[in-house]
Amino acid sequence: MRAAEKSNYSVMIVEDSPDDILLYKKRLSAVTQANFDISEYNNVKSAKNAPKSKHFDCYIVDYQLPGENGLDFVRYLLEERSEISSDAAIIVVTGCGSEELAAEAFKLGAHEYLTKAHVLDGDFGRPVLNAIERAHFTSQIKDYQDKLKKSNSDLSNFAHTAAHDLKAPLRRILSYCEIMQEDAAERLNDDDKKMMERMEINARRMQNLVENLLSFSLIGYDVEKKHETDLNDIVQDVIEDLGVLIQETDAKIEYEDLPKLAVYPVRMNQLFSNLISNAIKYRSDKAPHIVIKAKTEGEYTTFSVSDNGSGIPKSRLSYIFEDFKRLYNNEDVDGSGLGLSICKKIVERHDGKIWAESDEGQGATFYFTIKSE
Repeated sequence: MRAAEKSNYSVMIVEDSPDDILLYKKRLSAVTQANFDISEYNNVKSAKNAPKSKHFDCYIVDYQLPGENGLDFVRYLLEERSEISSDAAIIVVTGCGSEELAAEAFKLGAHEYLTKAHVLDGDFGRPVLNAIERAHFTSQIKDYQDKLKKSNSDLSNFAHTAAHDLKAPLRRILSYCEIMQEDAAERLNDDDKKMMERMEINARRMQNLVENLLSFSLIGYDVEKKHETDLNDIVQDVIEDLGVLIQETDAKIEYEDLPKLAVYPVRMNQLFSNLISNAIKYRSDKAPHIVIKAKTEGEYTTFSVSDNGSGIPKSRLSYIFEDFKRLYNNEDVDGSGLGLSICKKIVERHDGKIWAESDEGQGATFYFTIKSE
């Protein structure tokens, strides 16, 4: 059977004791799974002058060094040499260990903390290999996260650009519909008029979808700052904005004493607007009655928006917050399928969660939490 190939690792040892360096080398030479190319430095100054062209897989740093302690060098690696040490393992070794020192080393960014007693006992090679593997995995995960973040940003920018570029032709289509209905009404038969009405309805639906896509693409990337906001004022602003719809449907909206919280005000306005307009849109044969409440427990405030509308079948509750999932496939009810998805993104941006409880014909209650700061 062919022997497994050994891994090759480059190691920097920063240690002022020649005897300890010999001990480290002896322990590492006993590791059968790997070969170690070791560079020695007896103080922080000389270690900082190491060739930047040389890549190290692991730094083994003594805590007690002449002039400086080892954690100063760890800071240097993470702050000033991060571009060439981002995937390297950092191991702090000390002759007299303590929990406080270990906590400080790990908090700073070290991957392992060992006492020289561990090294004397022979427990050195395995922790070094484990630290190198952890550092490599951590670096790979960060690289994947950076690529995913860039990909999401690119997708968001694409959606924003596409939605923005679609707004102008949609406005023209709607203008042409209005002109034809005004100037050619006498020449149109009933079927033609119905066709024109459907064209306008679908153009407005497309316009609504584009607006929601634009809004969806901006959540998380806009520059709005959190600040202390009276949620009573937010809800009152939403009621005023929806005034025509509320009057047309004879809707009644009640809200109890809502708290002041650090939130993104524009997004909170959008959240309440979506939930209230949905409650009116999916009404029953009764006039809409919407009740908004809030309750603070611990670090979270839970809001509820209840209505007496047509309700949501329990089978649909599990996916109503997904993108492009409409509550009902009813063309007479305007909607893009992004309203609740936008609500979910807004709530998550406030470190909260959103869910709904309902049954068909029994009204619905939407709950969401906002983290207090």
